[in-house]
Amino acid sequence: MDQHDDINGQMVECPKCASRMARYTHGGISVDRCPTCAGLWLDALELERLIDTPAEAREFDRGSSASPRRADTRKAISCPRDKSPMVAMSDARQPHVSYEKCTVCGGVFLDAGELRDLAEFTLVERIRSMLG
Repeated sequence: MDQHDDINGQMVECPKCASRMARYTHGGISVDRCPTCAGLWLDALELERLIDTPAEAREFDRGSSASPRRADTRKAISCPRDKSPMVAMSDARQPHVSYEKCTVCGGVFLDAGELRDLAEFTLVERIRSMLG
């Protein structure tokens, strides 16, 4: 996996802890990962691509599965790209996973462990989603 410190000269700060995020590229997808809280910034449509490829999701999401609940205490965050307010979203198939989405650029911020959780749609979760 290649690491890059910026994209188009724009430094990206983690919307949760304000650390400078590092850009990683793997398999044709680039994401920004926070070295402090392991949160991930995904530009528009990258989430959909990564959910369908669990191996890629595991490559990027290196955070502890216990981290999301601790990091989720900060609710009002701004987009690291355009500083717009972000809104809390829940995944339709896995409502226990919540993340923040930018209302302007469509990018999303996932706390550590959330991308892996979304990509690993288990048999039990599939049955629950079919039953409503």
